Amino acid sequence: MTAAAKHWLLLAGLFLGLVLVVGTWVTQDRRPPEWDHANHLERAAVCHQILSEQGWSGLGEILEMSSFYPPVVPCSAALLYSVFPIAPLTSQSIMLAFLGLALVSVFLLGRRLFDAPTGLAAGLFLGTAPFVVYSCTNFQLDLPLASVVSFALLVLVLTEDFSRRSWSVVLGLTLALGMLVKPPFAIYLFPPLALVSWRAWRGADRGKRVGNLALALLGGSALSLPWYGLRVFGLPMQIGNRAFKQAAESGYPGTFTSSSLAFYPRALLPMFGILAGLLFAWGLWALTRQAAVRGLLWSASVVPFALFLLIQNKNLRYVLPLLPVSALIAAAALRALPEAWRRVVTIAVLVVSVVQVGGAAFAVPPPPRWAALHFPLIFSFPPSPVEWPHDRILAVIVREAGASGATVSVVPNDNYFSVANFRYYAVRDRLPLRMVRAWDESPLGVDFVVLKTGGQGPAFSVAKARRIMERLAAGDPAFERAFPVVWEGPLPDGSVATVRQRRLAPVTGVSPSVLAARFEGGFRRFLEPFARDVEGLELELGYAPRAVLGGQIRQVRIAARSARVAEFSRKGAQLRIRDVRLTLEGLVVNPYRLLASGEIELLALERLRVDHLVVTREDLQGFFAGLRGFQGLGFRLEEGAITVRLSQRGPDVAGRVRVENGRGNQPLQLRAEGLSLGGIPLPRLLVHWVFRQYDPGPRLARLPVTVELAPIRVEPERIVVSRTP
Repeated sequence: MTAAAKHWLLLAGLFLGLVLVVGTWVTQDRRPPEWDHANHLERAAVCHQILSEQGWSGLGEILEMSSFYPPVVPCSAALLYSVFPIAPLTSQSIMLAFLGLALVSVFLLGRRLFDAPTGLAAGLFLGTAPFVVYSCTNFQLDLPLASVVSFALLVLVLTEDFSRRSWSVVLGLTLALGMLVKPPFAIYLFPPLALVSWRAWRGADRGKRVGNLALALLGGSALSLPWYGLRVFGLPMQIGNRAFKQAAESGYPGTFTSSSLAFYPRALLPMFGILAGLLFAWGLWALTRQAAVRGLLWSASVVPFALFLLIQNKNLRYVLPLLPVSALIAAAALRALPEAWRRVVTIAVLVVSVVQVGGAAFAVPPPPRWAALHFPLIFSFPPSPVEWPHDRILAVIVREAGASGATVSVVPNDNYFSVANFRYYAVRDRLPLRMVRAWDESPLGVDFVVLKTGGQGPAFSVAKARRIMERLAAGDPAFERAFPVVWEGPLPDGSVATVRQRRLAPVTGVSPSVLAARFEGGFRRFLEPFARDVEGLELELGYAPRAVLGGQIRQVRIAARSARVAEFSRKGAQLRIRDVRLTLEGLVVNPYRLLASGEIELLALERLRVDHLVVTREDLQGFFAGLRGFQGLGFRLEEGAITVRLSQRGPDVAGRVRVENGRGNQPLQLRAEGLSLGGIPLPRLLVHWVFRQYDPGPRLARLPVTVELAPIRVEPERIVVSRTP
């Protein structure tokens, strides 16, 4: 057997060993998928349904599945679902396939930059890294991203500073693939790409090399444009919010605090492995004597690491794509050792690698904790064979709901008991259920409530859940009568899960007219969370006497001279509306609470119909002044349209907007004309890309209530919604 064949055989043995480990883990674990894991699996199931029902004609829906995550990885699983069952082993096969790509890429890259044994060592370091083993057991995007980053580095080297056109074309395809796996791909690849581009610029045949570079960049941009083009103006804001604003809200320490700056360095050994981490640290210095490769490996590791260190939002998954190049650096350090030391360390690496994989996957041997780093010495996540009752809970809900389906509020946000994993199971099994989170003021539109005792989830995300559980613990007879318990059972974490269903029996001991009078008396207080300074309020109720005792009111007509409307609990922007006439249809309120305290707890609303209202230019100006991101908006109301100019960071947006009645469940739509960005007129396609970031229509379509607007007219100095001229 040749040396090359032996190297490939060893690499294949490493991969097959990891496949066996991951397959065993997946068949033993019975926990529901956590948060993002469940969300990505849900998108895979949705993509499978779109492809099976519509084929590639559903590509538009696939591109719209997520505003932040591209569809390549979930739809790769969806393709497997067309052949194999929708099961954990099927989805994790995608992770294993990407792991195989990473191992081959790192081996070939190490062989190209150093020699075959170094490439093989790099593959060993990468494949047995504890966090890589863990990532193979979860359906996340970071391991696929790491794989594509390593493959892209290999192809970048094979372009030989863009002197080879064929590999430059392959690099363009790889750039598109990486960007369609996850947007941070650019952060990992840009530094080495910039270095190689600089070398190409300085080359003797500069024209040819720059042309190949342009071909790669244009090819990658063109192929990723269908997804990124739709988000080119909204994605940067999302990335900034996730990196800093949401991190601060979640309680992450500030960027330049000691705990924040030390987070990733402290996690190096648990993530990467004990010896691999030490060799990596030594390898960074050892590369100073490797002039031919140090620039590439330093730029691909140190620069992205520094960028992620300066982002407030910290998560071990974010630096996982740095492990392939870290494995190459650790292997280079092993190669730089004297031969006698190299043999000893190699044997130690082999032994430690086996121990690491066993500890990471099965906690065998049990990994010790190293208190000095506040991290376990080995990142470990053994499987749990204990069943969670999600299937039983969903079966109860489907049985009680019937064929018409139901809306289910999952109150807790626990990692194994949250709306994310319930929604995934409902989508996977095509159940007629709509899953929503805990409610704010009242359980509007909620047919079933899923609760649990004990911990509700991360502190920053469970304010609503805690409020609901505290209210129940203190005793809430009106809610308990409206939502009696239909199922209860223990959970593996020692808590108890409860399912409640909305079942309203008529109240007794009161006449319909008295209950209706209580409704009228409590209506102004009911409006407080979203309508204040209501002037000239008039109500007209339409109800059947027996039905109102069960909380059902057929129709409520509302009239007012003016009112301020907003989400006051969230300190939202406020809008003054005038000459208001609204009709609420199909109301269901909690009759027990109405009788006991006069409080209106809205449980269902079939339709909100706006028959008449007026918004003046002054009203709109005050509204936009309080709306985040629109403080620089200037506008003029004209006959049939609004002329707007939005001054913002970056290029200003200007044009005309027509406000029109929507179609289907979308109450209104905004249509932009003559839009320009930074003074440059935009073609129709770009108009859609820019304006979709500001159009409220799609968000209004997702409201839990059907909203109907009378014909909308834009007039000089006001907007009128009215059924009369």
